[in-house]
Amino acid sequence: MVRRHGKVAASVMAAVVVFTSMAAPVRAGGPSVEYLEATAVVVQPRERAPAAAAERFWELQLNLCNSGVAGCYSQGRSVPEAAGLIRSVRPNLVTLNEICSNDVPSQLAPALAQAWPGDHVYHLFVPALRRDTGTPVKCVNGQDYGNAVLGRVAAANYRGVNAWSGRYTSQDGGNEQRTFACVYAVGDHLSCATHLSASSEPVALAQCRALLFDVVPNIRSAEGLSGKTVVGGDFNLEYDTSDPENAQNCVPPGHVRKGGGDVQHVVFSGDNAFVSTTKYGLSHTDHDGFLVRLSKP
Repeated sequence: MVRRHGKVAASVMAAVVVFTSMAAPVRAGGPSVEYLEATAVVVQPRERAPAAAAERFWELQLNLCNSGVAGCYSQGRSVPEAAGLIRSVRPNLVTLNEICSNDVPSQLAPALAQAWPGDHVYHLFVPALRRDTGTPVKCVNGQDYGNAVLGRVAAANYRGVNAWSGRYTSQDGGNEQRTFACVYAVGDHLSCATHLSASSEPVALAQCRALLFDVVPNIRSAEGLSGKTVVGGDFNLEYDTSDPENAQNCVPPGHVRKGGGDVQHVVFSGDNAFVSTTKYGLSHTDHDGFLVRLSKP
């Protein structure tokens, strides 16, 4: 694994780009994912950080239906709506599905930076990939289409970020191949976002298990992290104990899953204490905003 760290600019609004090149590790029985290069962007604090608040850790899961292809598309209005929710709720972490590549740096990351003006905010966008060409799937506006993870690290705790991404080996027969985005905020937490197969529940479950049983432990091992992990996304799996593709079947030991009552789920390591959940009805996407309130030790 090779990391190349960008130079920090002098401006307090500067973005620091951290490059992480991944080589797929060897696994018995063959890899369940292909690791890809990933680039995370960190926005420096705009002002001095206030005294540290209680260690609450809130995760907001959003599917914004902004490709322009699906029937739930609302001419891009889901993005400013989500930015307003981020400013209002002030989550520590946001996992994002069905967005375009410019949605995060133009509106969503600035919203989180406004919510936490004294702290560092990172973001990582990873496109879905075309089966036929291996190139990014596109939104109708020509931008790359995919998922992102967006997070905040208290200024006092910030020690850099490392980015990880990949494509699942198990895919359905469609042209859109599903991927994941993960960021390790050094010494603080690991966060991942994903959007799983919509046409095959067995494939979605295989992808979910690849991420949670393979990728996350591999990243934690490589980074020397034992816990503090949160994974959010549209899993395209429901919680149903009578279904072999029950979303609970991709939850590793020592982890907890909370669902929004449909296909959105958040899975977190047991060292994060669960507090509560809230769903927010949104006008410009067909998925609720799903907030999971946690606290860190």
